[in-house]
Amino acid sequence: MANILIIDDDLDIIDSLKMILESNGHQISVKTDTDDLVSTIQQTSPDLIILDIIFPEDPNAGFAAARELHKNEEVKDIPVLLLSAVNQQSNMSFGFSETDISEDFMPVKGFIEKPVEPAVLLSKVKELLETA
Repeated sequence: MANILIIDDDLDIIDSLKMILESNGHQISVKTDTDDLVSTIQQTSPDLIILDIIFPEDPNAGFAAARELHKNEEVKDIPVLLLSAVNQQSNMSFGFSETDISEDFMPVKGFIEKPVEPAVLLSKVKELLETA
């Protein structure tokens, strides 16, 4: 199946995602921060990246990481799936969804809110891998 890189600071979420994805034949790599992200991607050669938005050091780190990856010629074609509880964790009067995906603001291929049902995750992963 696919090599998937999960970038999230929540170890419980990582364990849950790994269990779902590995039980469906995917190989999983994990990173718990967005530091040296391009280097990690070059080393792990993922087919898909699952990226959280909110990290302890920066609540917008996932957005910044998505933009960084989108601008990098070596990794920009790897599909990125944002998986975040940003809508529940923020006090904003609006939320994020797949309709916010854009070249400038949210340059990713998909967005799913946490917590995610296994079937929804697997369906989205399959969709993004097929269109990559």
